[in-house]
Amino acid sequence: MKISKQFDIHNGVHTMELLEGNKLGVIDVNNTFRVYDLNEFNLEDGFKSKFDRNVLYINNMAISNNNKHLAFYNKTSKEVALFDRNTKSFTHDINAHSGGVETVEFTKDNKYIITGGMEGRLYMWSATTGKKVDTLSHHHDSVSAISSHKDGRWIATAGYDKVIKVFNRSFRKNHYKLISHQEPVTTVSFLSSQRLLSTDKNGEILIWDIVKSSVIARLPKFNSHITAVCIDEKENFLFVAGLAGMVGLYNLKEETLLKIDFLKQLAGITQMKYCNEKSMLIFGLSNGHIPIYLLKSQEKEFSHFMQDKDFDSCYTMAEENPLLLYSSIYERLETLFERSYEHAKTLLRESKTQEAKTTLHYFLASSSKRLLIQKLFNDYALFETFSKAVRGGKYMMAYSLAQEYSTLKETPEYKHMENEWNKILLVVKRIINDRASEEKIKQLFKPFMVIPGKNLIIKSLYNNRNVFILFRKHLKEKDYFNAFKLVNGYPFLEEFDEYKKLVKMGEILQNNTENTFNSGEYYDAVKLCDVLSYFPAQKEFAEGLRKKANVYAETMQYYAEKEFGAVYNMIESYPYLEEAKITQDIEKGFLTYYEKAENYAASGNVTAVKKVMDKFSKIKSKIPSILHLIKISYWAQIEQAAAAGETDTILKHAFSQYQKIFGY
Repeated sequence: MKISKQFDIHNGVHTMELLEGNKLGVIDVNNTFRVYDLNEFNLEDGFKSKFDRNVLYINNMAISNNNKHLAFYNKTSKEVALFDRNTKSFTHDINAHSGGVETVEFTKDNKYIITGGMEGRLYMWSATTGKKVDTLSHHHDSVSAISSHKDGRWIATAGYDKVIKVFNRSFRKNHYKLISHQEPVTTVSFLSSQRLLSTDKNGEILIWDIVKSSVIARLPKFNSHITAVCIDEKENFLFVAGLAGMVGLYNLKEETLLKIDFLKQLAGITQMKYCNEKSMLIFGLSNGHIPIYLLKSQEKEFSHFMQDKDFDSCYTMAEENPLLLYSSIYERLETLFERSYEHAKTLLRESKTQEAKTTLHYFLASSSKRLLIQKLFNDYALFETFSKAVRGGKYMMAYSLAQEYSTLKETPEYKHMENEWNKILLVVKRIINDRASEEKIKQLFKPFMVIPGKNLIIKSLYNNRNVFILFRKHLKEKDYFNAFKLVNGYPFLEEFDEYKKLVKMGEILQNNTENTFNSGEYYDAVKLCDVLSYFPAQKEFAEGLRKKANVYAETMQYYAEKEFGAVYNMIESYPYLEEAKITQDIEKGFLTYYEKAENYAASGNVTAVKKVMDKFSKIKSKIPSILHLIKISYWAQIEQAAAAGETDTILKHAFSQYQKIFGY
């Protein structure tokens, strides 16, 4: 794929961020900030920070995605300097890591900035005031990656100690430690449903269940030091960038590698961003280039090739750019092939082999289609023999040919045989209770007696006619438990339409149950799960959803009764409730108070903190958060006393009181 647009800033790209209004913010290695318009593809604004040259591949500078705050790293003083993007002026500095800052990240809600030091410590600061509001669980080596969830509550950190730590700001005792990487972790990214994606220096890509602290998927290895990843909004695709410039493409839903060399850059990739609105992939390179790829740009060219019936070029393009396989234009190509394929089968039935070859000729460029086409012509070479066997009632020969040459099963002739068989089965089912109809049943089955697959069904039906009668009785009474129990003991029942309809019913019922749950009708969903659990294929789904529906129903009941303490206890016990609307609503209220109290805590105002958080003081799951704010308040008092040059006696007393309250 060719580069669509490119910017060149002549110095290595250190940090990039997609900003509101289709803008791109860039900080280069010389600490110069620029803003580019991604609609017009021009430089819009920028300024120089005057700090010393920085080092690439260390994420110690950041840009808030709301275009309000910038964080530059001053290598000389080892401080992070916060700037106001609009006024281009310095606002605050952060100096808390004696060994230097390794990683800096604004939270997705842009309210905080998190710094990770070379000593492994992590601090959270107010982006507005520059005051420290939190201390996160530290790592035993340099911090290599930080990420926050879009709701602002979940934070993930990783270090050179190969450990990932995830914690929930709303429930401070909910800390999760994820251990499986054998090399230092390079990126962490939140996915939906309490999942996290992580990568490391060795090219490993893992997907985690955060709450269970376990790996749920290992994607095919990238075999390169991964420096950046991007995930599209719908979590369909994963883009992985390597240190040497290679870019891999993964199908995230299917957890498969689509192309390991999807793109190749001529310099090291320091940054990578994906713009969902424009389907745009943007790279920041160590040589100062910023190449931009419009991922849908090839669809127009693909369409022209289709119109010219140059399918060879179409399939070559799709091989080079697997994203085309998931486009609407490729779907049109597949529809065109299916029509041509069906038409070719009609021609082959009429012995018009050359016309059939001409019809499918353009599709031979695709290796998968070529194998399908070759099989079609190979199987249809015996179509005339097959057709004569069907017309002559020689079903043994016809079925034998269809078994070996499977494409013949798609012919009207084969369907005619199957229709005859089903008609006979229908008649037999009606008269099977009548012992006087024994001879008639034998005559009806006679044409199919010598066919292996049919013969087994016939013998089973003869020998177990009472089983079949009982099976139908269970179905009529909707006794699904005993119906499946019977099938388990007598597998021949699976060959009948009654069983196939039963299986289909399970699929429909599962869909209805899921829709009922998603509509918020939790009690009705539980009732449907009780029925669905009798279907073996749906049993695991039903049991899982029943438990979930009961939890949601109980939580909703507490919410309706304004028992908010109980609601919070449920959310803490069942983290998947965090995706529910009631959680979003109730947490907005809590975080409003919490953020206000954080500012008081940063100033050391214990009284104000207690007053603001008083309404949550009776909620058990929120007590750790309140105690944490009070701890921050007292620690701020100690820092203020030290900064003011208070006597050792006063400081010793302060430390003594702190230890008495918090134990350390």
